[in-house]
Amino acid sequence: MTNKLNTIKVQGGKQYAEVHTRVNYFRSTEQYKDWGQDCEIIHQTETSIIMKATIYYPDGRVASTGYAKEDIDGARINQRNHVEVCDTSAVGRALGFLGIGISQGSIASYEEVANAIENKEKDEEEIHITLDIDDGNWAGVLNYIAHHKDNVAFEDIIKTLQTKYKTIEGKTKVSLKKAYEGK
Repeated sequence: MTNKLNTIKVQGGKQYAEVHTRVNYFRSTEQYKDWGQDCEIIHQTETSIIMKATIYYPDGRVASTGYAKEDIDGARINQRNHVEVCDTSAVGRALGFLGIGISQGSIASYEEVANAIENKEKDEEEIHITLDIDDGNWAGVLNYIAHHKDNVAFEDIIKTLQTKYKTIEGKTKVSLKKAYEGK
């Protein structure tokens, strides 16, 4: 069953029913009178959280569930609010699986969609980093080489590094080769 709700237009022109709209519908519609909802932490570390939201029939049986995971460094909003974003995402997914707001085509919460877009842009920006000798990334790269040099060919290490660093040439590449050879 799907329900037509107020939507906003998101990137790509798709219509999206925000989680607060789904929650308001769930709480104010006679069809869902006496139903219940809760959200619990499934796993939490210093840097991430996984939550489960559950929607209950009036008799206490589970009607739907939704899970969400957020990393504290996943997007700018998560640096301060990753727990709240995770809760919202889980509830939005549980309501979506119940059929509330999915006629517009998305079970994901707005925050999930926004985080995915932001992370894609962040990932694309990181590809344009140039690796230089003695910059802030140098020690980590040398550690990576030391850890992998016995089982991975030098050119394969360079290919892997080039997924993050756009430019690895000249003196930098020569220095990396020396580190690979233990010189």
